[in-house]
Amino acid sequence: MSLNGILLTLILLTTSSLAISQTNCVTQLTDINYIMNSKKQGLLRFEKSNANTDFTYQSEQAFSDYLSFAYQHILAANPRASMPCPILTDTYQLLAKQQQRTSPPNIVDLIAPFELRQNNNHKAVLLIHGLTDSPFTYHDLAQIYFQQGYTVRTLLLPGHGTAANALNSINARQLQQATDYAIKRTIKDFDQVILGGYSTGAALLLNYLTVEPVDPKITALMLFSPATEPHNKNGWLAKWIDRIPFLDWIDKDADIDFAKYESFTFNAATAADDVMRSIALPELIKRQLPNLAIFSVMSDIDTTIDTRASLQLLSALHDVKIRPANSLDTLVFYGDQTTITSDFPKDYRVLNPQCKNATCKNIHGISHIAVVNSPDNPYYGIAGAYRNCGSYLDDDTLYKQCKTTEKPNIGERTAENIAAFPTFQRLTYNPYFTEQALYIKQFIKQLEGSQDNQ
Repeated sequence: MSLNGILLTLILLTTSSLAISQTNCVTQLTDINYIMNSKKQGLLRFEKSNANTDFTYQSEQAFSDYLSFAYQHILAANPRASMPCPILTDTYQLLAKQQQRTSPPNIVDLIAPFELRQNNNHKAVLLIHGLTDSPFTYHDLAQIYFQQGYTVRTLLLPGHGTAANALNSINARQLQQATDYAIKRTIKDFDQVILGGYSTGAALLLNYLTVEPVDPKITALMLFSPATEPHNKNGWLAKWIDRIPFLDWIDKDADIDFAKYESFTFNAATAADDVMRSIALPELIKRQLPNLAIFSVMSDIDTTIDTRASLQLLSALHDVKIRPANSLDTLVFYGDQTTITSDFPKDYRVLNPQCKNATCKNIHGISHIAVVNSPDNPYYGIAGAYRNCGSYLDDDTLYKQCKTTEKPNIGERTAENIAAFPTFQRLTYNPYFTEQALYIKQFIKQLEGSQDNQ
């Protein structure tokens, strides 16, 4: 080989190595060719190994042991676990300061369950994520609780944190078992405990609180886009379709979102449906309702969960004879407040933020997935690189346009919005997050004030 040929080869090798070294969870989001190949071929849809999933979820096991197990499980099974991911949320920087994480982070560091620690065991909040999600869901909300003096714990539900095909091996019982462990362990470790759940996580908490005797250490329940009843009323069919050989997937996406599965299986839909059926009103009203203050957040046009069913559930829980603590019940309702039915309790505190700045203008409804994320979130926020284009899984042209157009329309993916706009991105952040944070702090202040007066 000539000298020029050798030099050219060295340049190509160096350029290739540099490109590989620069690839991270953010730069992949701008590589439309990789995204389309991943969507078509399922490059990130499958776990890289059959990693150990054997954690017994016995309350005698220390939470630190659980955190270590979950971290190692993600490392072993997630195909991108060791990929650099320069997403420095405030929560991540605090975890690094507490020497629980290194900086800069890899993907595993951001999606593994975490514990933001105070210097005491006085009070804690336990946060349970939703189906297809990860504890990254709570990186923004965690700051609110930590600033109020709470240790913040999160859980990674079974079948999560690795790849979407792991959802083929989960069921509602396993999700509930993990949730029960985290609750009981946290009660052992702290004097006061607030429970918080997003979507399916909210349903798992509510099921626990209406089946198990409620420990007096548990002081409140906080529900974010609670999974009560699916917006699609055909969800019950999933368990029957799942029995058809080789028919596993409802949605096949690129799974380029490091913090949340984008592809979705029939088995996952079955598990979600079973969890929601466990708190269905006909079942719930037969149980002893917990005497806890309840704080809830939901959108009027949620296309994942039926908002009317969620309102009915809150109404049923708001029973002064059974729950004297209901005087603190609070609902943050995004959208048209007149859609709340007339039979909703008149004494319920309903907060309905209105758009007053540029952050919320030109946003077409608050989505199911948006309520937990701040506009300042470096990944899901206004300036974040990630775009949710799941409305166009069957149309590659529109999917590409959604991923690449300079200014996509943003909001909840209702049929009306999809029809009205040429490309539509599902909203991934809450433009009212600052107000929501204030409401949470006010609720906690009232909660703790009522405890002091007892």
